[in-house]
Order: sequence, then structure tokens, then C-alpha cells
Amino acid sequence: MSALGVLLIAGGLAFAGRPLIAMLERGHADQSALAQWRQSGSRAVAGSAPPAAAAAPAVPRTGACGGASAADAYALVTFPSLARYGYSAVAGDGGWDLLLQRSMVHFRGSAAPGATGNDIIAFHREPGFEHIDLLAVGDTVEVQDRGCRLWRYTVRRRSVLAPERVDQLAATPDAELTLITCDPWFRDDNRIVWQATLSDPAASRGS
Repeated sequence: MSALGVLLIAGGLAFAGRPLIAMLERGHADQSALAQWRQSGSRAVAGSAPPAAAAAPAVPRTGACGGASAADAYALVTFPSLARYGYSAVAGDGGWDLLLQRSMVHFRGSAAPGATGNDIIAFHREPGFEHIDLLAVGDTVEVQDRGCRLWRYTVRRRSVLAPERVDQLAATPDAELTLITCDPWFRDDNRIVWQATLSDPAASRGS
């Protein structure tokens, strides 16, 4: 094989390897955040549904849950309806660029967990959420805030949309949660968007 051929192959491998390395680095950061959250957030307090007209954002007990700064560990998201897969992740708080370092991000400026408005959370599907497409209308999503309060949302709509469709990101008059990920797995041809409404608070866990 010529030297040029070797260089082309090496360059191709390096180009293909960059996304894999980035994914592994995100995975390491995700696991670290999840371990810290579980260590510091052993107590959960049931959140109460806000009034339909207006609700103040949950006021956290600083540092009670998360074990890191709010930007690194904003909320813990779990999917009880898909418990067989053990899906859970800690969302950082920031802009979409934070998805380069973390697999799940709460869009800064959107509603806080349990608060009136649209709580927007985007996440990478790979490698940890292969079967998240099974999350269906009527299923539940739980979001624990840094005050250790646990909020339960019920999925009311599931859509598969082109990437440029962003109308689901608008503000809402009620307490809602919008989740966004890519589809299909390990590709980004489309987006799966779930819209969920705050329902009865989850039961307290632990002491």
C-alpha cells in the first residue's frame, strides 16, 4: 500500500473517530453527574402541582441534590414507563452548545421543573437511550429538581419531526415538559418530540 493510501485511511479513521471520542467523553461526564446525584439526592420530596393560572418555580435547597453546580447538574430525569431499560440522566443547564459536553441539557431560560411554562430538555439518544422511541402517549416522565422535589409528567403527544420544526419549543400557559432527541438511533434524520403535562406529584422516596 502506498504512503498516500495509508495517510488517507488514517485520516478517515481519525475523522470517523472524533464523534466516537466525543460520545465517550460525554458518557463519562454523564455517569459522573449521575453518581454524584444519587449520592447527594437520597431524599426526595413530592412536588405539588402548581395552580393552573400561575405557579412560581420550585425553590431549591441549595446543594440538596446534584452534588455539583446547577449548570452541571440541573435536574434528574427518569422514565418509569421504561423501567426495564433503567433510563435516567442528569441534565445540565445551558444552551444547545452544552450538548457537546453533556448528553442531556435543560434549555436555560425555559421553565423550571414543576413550574408554569415549557420545561425544555434535549438529549442525545446514543449510546444510552436506544429504545427511548418506545416512550408513548400516557407514559410518565419524572423530573427531580435540585431541591430534591420530584415532579411527574404524563406524555400527551409524541411526534417525529424534521429538524427545522421548532414550534414545540414555544412557551406554554401550563406546566409542561418538552423532550427532544434524534431519530433514528445513531442518526439525526428527524427529531422525536414528546410533550407532557404536569400531573399528580410522585410519591416521596426515602426519608
